[in-house]
Amino acid sequence: MRVTCLQENLGKGLAVVGRAVATRTTLPITQNVLISTDEGRLKLAATNLEIAISMWVGAQVEEDGAITVPARLLTEFVNSLPEDKIEIASSNDPLMLALECARFEA
Repeated sequence: MRVTCLQENLGKGLAVVGRAVATRTTLPITQNVLISTDEGRLKLAATNLEIAISMWVGAQVEEDGAITVPARLLTEFVNSLPEDKIEIASSNDPLMLALECARFEA
């Protein structure tokens, strides 16, 4: 997956879907947010098994894909970045997610 979007849009999207993320659970995947590409947009989705929230964020999609990431970690990191374009890239071998924004890389 290879996507470019604005920090502001990604931060707002994570804040919205973060409301559905489980805080304490025996099922760790419910503490994650699903990041995937959908018809040229970035789809963010989360669930706590009672409710599910999905939100689409405008983005430039170069390569399709999907990955789940711990919601709290990703939200805090994205909110600490400057308001600029964020490049998101993931690979399957090994499973990895890379974020770049201005001078920041993770």
